[in-house]
Amino acid sequence: MKRYYELPKLVQWIIAIILITTGFKIVLPLLQNSFGLLFFPFLTPIINFSSVPLFKLMGYYKYLNPYVISTVQTDKKYDLHNITTFDYFVNFKWSDRGSYVQKTMLHHYFKALITIINRIENNELSPDVKIVGNSYFFNKRTAERLGFKISRASLFWTLNSIIQFFELSYLYSFSKGKLQIPKFWNVKRAEIIGRELVTKKDILEELVRKTDPNITQRKKLKAIT
Repeated sequence: MKRYYELPKLVQWIIAIILITTGFKIVLPLLQNSFGLLFFPFLTPIINFSSVPLFKLMGYYKYLNPYVISTVQTDKKYDLHNITTFDYFVNFKWSDRGSYVQKTMLHHYFKALITIINRIENNELSPDVKIVGNSYFFNKRTAERLGFKISRASLFWTLNSIIQFFELSYLYSFSKGKLQIPKFWNVKRAEIIGRELVTKKDILEELVRKTDPNITQRKKLKAIT
């Protein structure tokens, strides 16, 4: 499935239209039910799964890499978001669940930050840009080591996380390799100014090396053989 984004654009458009149409046909009748809104948290995975390919083709979702999404990319602000079910389906196999998924996601978050640094260094992006992320699983010590300021997320992002608790829970469980409920109600905001992030490039490059999931996999294979 990792080859999905290598398909011809026409094929991707056809798949995207089929998915979004199917998604609407499933979701709309359920929402029109008297108690439809009560089911909404359980419908968000369908909504996200069916809409991601179309949003990517339309340019609303801008991928810094296959595992990190950005919807706002201006000289004033860059936001960072986790991928949803569709991209988990594209990027991972069932056997990847657990530490491999955790390392892969962390590894690519660090790489996304280096991508932003490179854009600043190449004068493609203002050094005054604000980089922002909202999540429930920040490692406070690592974030602060990288110069991020941590605060409570806005009410909007907290409610957004609560509404999507079902999808967040099974994706989090997949990354943990076991059933585990994340603290989706305890969303944190992390932000940093571009020029400050640039000074952390060496630390980020070190973290990218340390979290490379392929190195871990090769070590395990070597130990077996």
